[in-house]
Amino acid sequence: MSSPPRDELVMKVLVALRVPGTDARDVIQVHRRYLVELMQQWTRIKEAEAESDLSLALVVDAELFRLDATVRWLDAADGRIKRGADLPADPQAQTTTGTTPGTTPAVPRVRRRIGVRR
Repeated sequence: MSSPPRDELVMKVLVALRVPGTDARDVIQVHRRYLVELMQQWTRIKEAEAESDLSLALVVDAELFRLDATVRWLDAADGRIKRGADLPADPQAQTTTGTTPGTTPAVPRVRRRIGVRR
């Protein structure tokens, strides 16, 4: 298994989680609205021109599927962030999450497991 590719949107959301005063869920919703507008534009192209051009239809379908996957990831990220924010802020939680109550939870470090045998 290889490392996931660099994804600017993922990095944008991760940075928004770390920047004080930034609501990562707002960042997600603004980007989501933008992607939905793009999907609507591609759908109009598909309806108007792609039915008579197989190559264009394939390109439009590929872009619509890519945009849809990104929107689904944004929805999943939004839900995960919301669930994380709904956790009770008690002193016991501080020892398990590494944050103090009322602050943005720390983003966990991901350990690479490429080529490591256990």
